[in-house]
Amino acid sequence: MLTFYKKEVYYHNLTINDLIFIILFLVLIVQTSIANSFIENKRWKKLSEQNKSMRKELNSREGYLQLFFDHAKDAIAVFDLNNHIIEVNHAFEEMYGWKREEIIGKCISFVPQENREDAELRYREVLKGVSFHSIETQDMKKDGSYFDVQITLSPIYDYDGELVALSAISRDISYKKVAEKLLVQSEKLKIAGEMAAGVAHEIRNPMTVVSGFIQMMNEDKDQPYYEYTKLIQSEIERINYIMSEFLILAKPHITKRIRYNFKHTLENIIILFEPQLNLKGIVLSKQSLSNDVYLFGEENQMKQVLINIMKNAIEAILDDGYIDIAFDDLQTGVMNLIITDNGVGMDTSVLEKLFDPFFTTKEKGTGLGMMISEKIITEYGGHIFIESELGKGTTVTIQIPYEEE
Repeated sequence: MLTFYKKEVYYHNLTINDLIFIILFLVLIVQTSIANSFIENKRWKKLSEQNKSMRKELNSREGYLQLFFDHAKDAIAVFDLNNHIIEVNHAFEEMYGWKREEIIGKCISFVPQENREDAELRYREVLKGVSFHSIETQDMKKDGSYFDVQITLSPIYDYDGELVALSAISRDISYKKVAEKLLVQSEKLKIAGEMAAGVAHEIRNPMTVVSGFIQMMNEDKDQPYYEYTKLIQSEIERINYIMSEFLILAKPHITKRIRYNFKHTLENIIILFEPQLNLKGIVLSKQSLSNDVYLFGEENQMKQVLINIMKNAIEAILDDGYIDIAFDDLQTGVMNLIITDNGVGMDTSVLEKLFDPFFTTKEKGTGLGMMISEKIITEYGGHIFIESELGKGTTVTIQIPYEEE
């Protein structure tokens, strides 16, 4: 059976009010869309500006950090967790002598062998997140030379707080160590000077009386104690010599400053030591000064410096040897007098104490000769440097201002 349905069609005539309503509704939709678009565009623009500002700030911060890294006066090195070098700055290249391209990606030790155990312990602690600030130690340059440094070691974390690298900031404090050494030396000079001023004259007075009676006794060579009194006299002379050096040490400055020809002074000292040099078979080679060189100070004190150095050189030579006297870098106003011998030399421990009061390696030494020599040269406005190696000899360099005729 077939059934047919007939769909009814309804018609509705729109009134003017309906049209107005539809138009208003469409206008409202359009206005709402436009307003939403404007708001979204404004918000998007604001977000874009914020992102741009954040990127600019980030780039600026990274730029400042890069500028700090590149131009810092302290040496900065960054290591990965396997101790390979990631980056170094220009100050590091200058301080350690390595070029950046030579060491990036490599594991290179900048620590002397004797300090490596302590360095490895610090490295392991930094891997645990521990920082070390202003540690004073020694590092090693590319050429193998040591220098004093102050090091700060720190861990480096990423934004998630994970340890990703290590940093080492090094500051050369060699100048500081030199200043501290000079300060200690100055204090030692002060103490020795105070001792000299307070004791020397008091000792000399009774010793003069004792010496006078001993000399009277020595006039009779037949007296039974002549050998003993002769020995006592020699020891009294030695005590007087020590007191003389004490008194020189106690002087606050050069008391008699005159202008004299150093060339003549040096020649007189060489003549003084010629018999002793010939007796020991020591060959003396001397570079002559082409022009007269004048110093301004007390000539006798300069003679004492030269005598101390020549005596030390002669006594250091056990067998046939040589002493060389030369002048280097005779620039305007500065003279470098270099005295070299091939004697027994000195090790580092002796060199470090050479200018200390009463330090001596000689059986009958006073331990004041080099200390007084340094004081005299300093009063001339100069410096004295000593280089030595055990078994290979010693080189003494006196750098001092001078005048030409």
